[in-house]
Amino acid sequence: MKIKSLFIVVCAVVLTFNSGATEKNRVKLPGIVDGKLFAANIESISVMNLQMDDDWVFSNDLEINIANNYIYFFEGGQTRLISFDSKTGGKLSSRTIKGRGPGEINGLNSMFCFGDTLCIQDTWNRVLCYDRNCKFLSILHEFEAKGLKQHILRLNNGKYAQIWLTRLPSDTEQSAIILTDKSFKTISTHFETPKDNVYIYPADGKPYIANNDTIRFFFPCDNHLYSLCGNTEQCTELALPNPLTPQIIIKMIKSTGQIEKMYDYDGFFGGLGESGRFLFFKYQMGKNNYISMFDKHTNSAVSIKSDDDDNLVNNIIRHSVVSITDGKFIYALCRNSDLAKYLEGHDAKLNACLKQTQAEYRAFLERNANYIKGLEPEEREVANVLLKIKLKD
Repeated sequence: MKIKSLFIVVCAVVLTFNSGATEKNRVKLPGIVDGKLFAANIESISVMNLQMDDDWVFSNDLEINIANNYIYFFEGGQTRLISFDSKTGGKLSSRTIKGRGPGEINGLNSMFCFGDTLCIQDTWNRVLCYDRNCKFLSILHEFEAKGLKQHILRLNNGKYAQIWLTRLPSDTEQSAIILTDKSFKTISTHFETPKDNVYIYPADGKPYIANNDTIRFFFPCDNHLYSLCGNTEQCTELALPNPLTPQIIIKMIKSTGQIEKMYDYDGFFGGLGESGRFLFFKYQMGKNNYISMFDKHTNSAVSIKSDDDDNLVNNIIRHSVVSITDGKFIYALCRNSDLAKYLEGHDAKLNACLKQTQAEYRAFLERNANYIKGLEPEEREVANVLLKIKLKD
């Protein structure tokens, strides 16, 4: 996956562990394995038959959240909120929420849902609630400003996790994760950051997920996947041959003032997803792209170098951007042109899974035929298609 929205966040994220309770595993990621073995772990790839119209966004700067009955999109460039009925695919509402008025924000830090309510944490550290029609309901909570970047996650048990990323070693706030109750009162603090460590965090996909009572977050610079399962801290080191270290990045930026040369190193991250058995992630090593699954049952990983694999399932996964996971499905965006490339004209290669995907994709195109006809060719190619990927358990 070619990274088009690389952003750099400077934050202290070299993590030590509270007490001796942290369990640390080390898993070596294979460079290339049989592509069929990887694809065999994909149970289905469904196309969400969403209604396209003039508010449909083509930007890669998208956040997605899945409620019980609705799908919410947040388009960062326009600060636009869009809602869809997840069962019918019909568009419900759209509005721009940039501003200083009630229900308006200046920027997005994170999003989450409980029930059918969408919550947006803005860069003023407020959590604002919206209904299915994108109507502002209330402010759920307002936080004291801390650190450079913060994300709020809501667990299925009603608790919240605040991921605070501190900017400088001199900052007083040292916590990476604070677990709170429903009233946002601190229950426990985990993965405290040590002093004198500044990490540069490059990412193209969401680096954190929350499922049931588990929080997971991934830092590409040290190639560690951190998990808080209940109150148990776990760390899995994903061993790569030439990891991208903060020292390499800092030296490179100081000497050249450029970030482009980082493509020669490992560690670019393309998204994180999870099912009952597997963790799914994408990363770049050198100038090659890889997609991997970590098997939680066997503590092993399967991985493919997606650029050279002709398996259609692998290539669809390769061209998707992992957006969000709910523990059952991974919801990912894919360009219309990429999906068409692998689903049309390859009927002999389509397995049962992809034949169903092809039928759903054609239904999506038929539903939106009139709208698509009015698009410029380049718009038609980059139009977003939302995929629903299920991993086998």
